[in-house]
Amino acid sequence: MLSTHHLHRRDAGQHRLLGVDARFEAGQLHVLIGPNGSGKSSLLAALAGDLAPSEGRVAWQGQDLAHLAPRRLACFRALLPQQLPASLPYRVADVLALGRLPYVGEARETGAQAVAAAAAETELQPLLARRYDALSGGQQARVQLARVLVQLHGQPAPALLLLDEPTAYFDPRWQHACLGLAQARARAGHVVICVLHDLNLASQYADRLHLMDAGQLRVSGSPEAVLNSPWLDRAYGMDFVRVADPEHPAGLMLRGRPDFAFAQAAHQNGAQF
Repeated sequence: MLSTHHLHRRDAGQHRLLGVDARFEAGQLHVLIGPNGSGKSSLLAALAGDLAPSEGRVAWQGQDLAHLAPRRLACFRALLPQQLPASLPYRVADVLALGRLPYVGEARETGAQAVAAAAAETELQPLLARRYDALSGGQQARVQLARVLVQLHGQPAPALLLLDEPTAYFDPRWQHACLGLAQARARAGHVVICVLHDLNLASQYADRLHLMDAGQLRVSGSPEAVLNSPWLDRAYGMDFVRVADPEHPAGLMLRGRPDFAFAQAAHQNGAQF
């Protein structure tokens, strides 16, 4: 289990995270939602151990994440960042193999098996000999997704998989395929947390939603509970209409339009419920 305890992060006098207390259980797909600049990526970076809190702590299995050696951390935690590296003059197979760097001294066959398994899951076999920097943005995103799967290949549950806007570069088919892979890792007993902007995709795949706004965690719960919360409209400055999802009896589809007056009032007066 991964948890945060009164997590704060300040930069240049500005709060990126403000008193975040959260729990992320294994076996569930956790999705962080919220408007731009709400603190989602900052929280994910703190959960990865890449962003040191100004106050508070992040705990993995009860142990302070900051006290873990980087190599040990890299053996059970993999992070897919939001930005893709644009220029890597290596073959796709070599980029995938970077995921095994933490495993010093492992048999070459073990690394090759990890690469082969991730390539199969992400349908990259035809591209393994291609140069990464010759691929399209969507193909590069698939390579980076496969790389984090290579990193955690063979790790016993629970391991920690963190995905920052993993669907941003994908077409609809691969958006669903990507979240299906994340969901499968969660079902296997791992802690899986991803940032999503598409609320309808979040509704379909998440077991737990966590709504961030202004550096604070406003509400956590089932997709149905969070998407019906008044915090959602206030955080996004939107007048959402909730529509029952015929494919998911407890799910919702959201339709809406910006409510600029509502958003301006919320910004000026603060959010109080």
